[in-house]
Amino acid sequence: MSGTLSDQHLLAEALEEARKGVASGGMPFGAVLVIGDRIVSRGHNRQIQDGDFLAHAEMTCLGAFLKSHPGPLKGDVVLAATEAPCPMCAGAAIVAGVSRIVIGETHHYSGAHDWLQTQEVELAVYQDPACIDLVTEFRRDHADRWNRFSAG
Repeated sequence: MSGTLSDQHLLAEALEEARKGVASGGMPFGAVLVIGDRIVSRGHNRQIQDGDFLAHAEMTCLGAFLKSHPGPLKGDVVLAATEAPCPMCAGAAIVAGVSRIVIGETHHYSGAHDWLQTQEVELAVYQDPACIDLVTEFRRDHADRWNRFSAG
């Protein structure tokens, strides 16, 4: 847990971002960045909206903060993501200085979870029903987008 913010609270915030992404025509992934006890950045997948194949939720979240706060980040830095980060996003989190990653679900995609376990980063993995349901519904209702833009 980071400061006074529970993992469940962070996942709820990341899930809100994921829902914004779906509502704007994108993929069902969201992330928040926490330093100390404050959410300092938010992001959702923007691959479709921005025409940027690399605009994953974690990348938009980290990038938004790092544009005005050059990394690497120091101290109690938490990244919460609705789904396990892919290798690109996991690597970016490590390079940026994230010390803890809260993962909403690995049910649909385990991402770089195994690799992250070998790094000096604390992991908290949940099989959060709301995160799982959002992706399950999205895959059912938008198979074309899922098959084209999902890392998993």
